[in-house]
Amino acid sequence: MLSLGLWLTAVILSTAVLIYTMGGFGGGSIFLAILLLSGIAPSQAAIGSLLFNIISTGISFIRWRMYLEKRFILFVAGSIPLSFIGGLLSLIISEYILKLVMGLVITGSGLFTLISRKPLANIRVGIIHIILIGCLIGFIAGLTGIGGGVYLAPILLLGGISNPKTTAATTTFFIFSNSLAGLLARIERIPLAFQNLTLLIITPIVVISATLGSYIGSRKLSQENLRKVIGIILAGIGLFITFF
Repeated sequence: MLSLGLWLTAVILSTAVLIYTMGGFGGGSIFLAILLLSGIAPSQAAIGSLLFNIISTGISFIRWRMYLEKRFILFVAGSIPLSFIGGLLSLIISEYILKLVMGLVITGSGLFTLISRKPLANIRVGIIHIILIGCLIGFIAGLTGIGGGVYLAPILLLGGISNPKTTAATTTFFIFSNSLAGLLARIERIPLAFQNLTLLIITPIVVISATLGSYIGSRKLSQENLRKVIGIILAGIGLFITFF
């Protein structure tokens, strides 16, 4: 018989995935926090979080892919190698300071996205700009250990680079690609994740929640309402990073 704690974890995660995939995110950070709080070893929790992100964004991308601009695929060309370099440098920089600064930045960008009815700028980007932005986000993500989607979304929206639905599609693809790259780098440790009953039980729940959340976000929400959802998610993630 499943414990009450496991049922509660399933409910929390399914709700998080539903909300996150409505805005083009994965929810891996919530899953990581829950695994760590439940006493799972950090290395095992990291594998579980990556798998969680791959499942949720992979499923939701089926809905969001129609809004993805092909040139935005190149964001991952710079992000994947630079995230590796950022990960190496993170060993010599205070993780607490980095997460505090980035938490405040993400919170602020989320609030701006929520209350601003128009972009703060109207930036035109070419292929080189896209690759360079990907490099910057990948490097920061590697430094902080936080998925790059939370940095990419506000840049796209507040910079006037794309509309909310294209932003959601781009961040979904971005998170999926970077999570897959991160998992492949730890491929020998993947069996560790499946030693934990939580991941096995919540996987079908994640699939259902991601399917429903991405359907609502891509088909039912207007551009304006989706922008608000993205702003709320970003602000929530930023506050979580800052204080927890």
